[in-house]
This record gives sequence, structure tokens and C-alpha cells, in this order.
Amino acid sequence: MTEKRQEQRQRRPDAFLRDTKGATAIEYGIILMMIGLALLGMMSLTDVTNRISNTFYTVANTMSG
Repeated sequence: MTEKRQEQRQRRPDAFLRDTKGATAIEYGIILMMIGLALLGMMSLTDVTNRISNTFYTVANTMSG
């Protein structure tokens, strides 16, 4: 019985390393996270671009008027 438990303990790390169940779900999760971060980045860039554009318009109006 003791030998059987030792044998099971030795197989567990190997089985864990060879097991690929759930890997696809993790990969899809990472892809979705990256898409979400890209969308957030694009939204913040749009906000920054609008602020810079508004600043230039304000400066241009102040200088011309």
C-alpha cells in the first residue's frame, strides 16, 4: 500500500505537466483580456486626442481674436 502511494505521488507531477485540459479556455481568456485592454487604450487615446485638439482650437481662437 505504501508503494502504491509513492507511485501515485511520483506520477502526479508528470500528469500535471502533461495535462492540457483547460489550456484553451485560459488562452481564450488571455485573448479577450488583450482585446479589452486594446479597446480601453483606444478609448483613452481618443480622449487624449480630443483634449489636445480642443487645446489647439482654444489657442488658435485666442491668437486670432
